[in-house]
Amino acid sequence: MKTKILCFLVVILVGVTSVGYAQAKDFPKKQITIVLGHGAGGGVDTFFRLFAEKLKNKWEVPVNILNKPEATGAIAADQVARADADGYTMLGNLIGALATLTVANPKSPIHVVRDFEPIMMNTYVAQVMYVNTDSKFKSIEEVIDYAREKPRELLVAVSDIGSNLQLEMLLLQRAANVEFTLVYHEGTREILTGLLGKHYDVGYANDVVGTPFVMAGQMRALASDIKSPLGCPTFAEKGYPVVNLPPIAGLLGPKGLPPDIIKMWKDAATEIVNDPDFVAATKKLNYTIVATIETEELAKRFKEEVDKFSQFTAEELGWKK
Repeated sequence: MKTKILCFLVVILVGVTSVGYAQAKDFPKKQITIVLGHGAGGGVDTFFRLFAEKLKNKWEVPVNILNKPEATGAIAADQVARADADGYTMLGNLIGALATLTVANPKSPIHVVRDFEPIMMNTYVAQVMYVNTDSKFKSIEEVIDYAREKPRELLVAVSDIGSNLQLEMLLLQRAANVEFTLVYHEGTREILTGLLGKHYDVGYANDVVGTPFVMAGQMRALASDIKSPLGCPTFAEKGYPVVNLPPIAGLLGPKGLPPDIIKMWKDAATEIVNDPDFVAATKKLNYTIVATIETEELAKRFKEEVDKFSQFTAEELGWKK
């Protein structure tokens, strides 16, 4: 009797293994959906649309981009976390937004480490401190010195509360022991439009939107969080290494993706981000692509992102208690 039961269990295990292998071997055979926690036309959306086009050609299946920016990407994240772990529904999101959900809202059903299998993380833009070319400020040192002498007098335009831009300015204020008056906007283009109109002393936005204004001689770039094609020094080089929250886009699947499916996604991502046409297309948009795909390094960077956002209060992260 025991022998029959043992044989039965072996048959079941072999069958399950065979099915799993067949699924991985046949993957992909239908449409892939990448759900984005960001709106159409933005930096994250543009990046993943370029990525999706390459993936479609590689795997010869449709690759659909589904934008669900509501609730700061929480709805998109929840949809993917609850999806079948078969590799056909993936999430494209700023890792910082997911870390914020994890850190600032204990009641959130989404946990960036617990609920997702990371495939790829990449920085894609630098965040830059700009001034109008008519400004008296020629360097970040001059901005800091003025702010120390006259607290809260400088108007610094940033995006919404809880955004990487706003949080980096909070870090700079802490590190330099200064106080700015932060003025909030929904988008980075509005920030630079206001700076052009001389409504603000300083504007803080990414280098993708700012490059045309710098090239036209309308703005100066004083400092950035990571190296930028604009050639300005980084905050770290100027003595403020804590100002280091560049937006990092991540490609993730629901927890429980089979190892073979994870490998296929990682192999595809590696090939795409190193494809000369993809590199040229992203450089044309002034993206600074630094991709992380290795499993151990991904786990390390995920933890680093959660730790970075843990230094802020829930209110600073945009969550009301």
